Amino acid sequence: MKMTINFLSGIALFLTAVGCASAEDSLLSLMKKLKSEPTPRVAYEETRHLKLMTEPWHGSGYLYSLPPELMIREQIKPERVLMGIKGDKAYYFDSVKNERHQQDLGSGDELNSPVTVFKALVNADEALLRSLYQIDFTSSPQDWTMELKPKHKTGSVSKIIVSGQSDQQANKIYILQEDGDTSEFNLQKAAGGGNVNKLYKELLGE
Repeated sequence: MKMTINFLSGIALFLTAVGCASAEDSLLSLMKKLKSEPTPRVAYEETRHLKLMTEPWHGSGYLYSLPPELMIREQIKPERVLMGIKGDKAYYFDSVKNERHQQDLGSGDELNSPVTVFKALVNADEALLRSLYQIDFTSSPQDWTMELKPKHKTGSVSKIIVSGQSDQQANKIYILQEDGDTSEFNLQKAAGGGNVNKLYKELLGE
């Protein structure tokens, strides 16, 4: 399995874990909130439904963000794994197996991955987001939803659906892959910011 697939869904979480939206918000104002009101640490619970597995896969951990370039996913359960991106590089470290991988981003499947979505939002790059995705943003007095569909089917993601209660950060995210596999997340702010730079050094093996 490619390293990209291993951390794909984790990176996608950051497109919603650091902001909120109300019924009157436009995409641009949402992106500004994502950039100006970051949440450095978010707890997540993940459920994956995979065709090759008879039972759902469950995991949990924390997400860390240090805009504009660094984000890290620290999976705690079922075993500890670190995944992250900085600039145009992706990193993976399995502490149990003592395996490290590094990969360049920006071509092929990555153009339609949530990595690009995250980078566009944290940098308030609405033009980049619109160039790659068809965006459907709706809201009501109770909640809001943003659906993203790749304009060019060159990647593994079919669509990403993000939702949250009105005037609150996103609390759910759903990712549908082209092969029918899905990932569902529940998100919640976590106390404390954690040491993102320390985790990054661990990813690099320093």
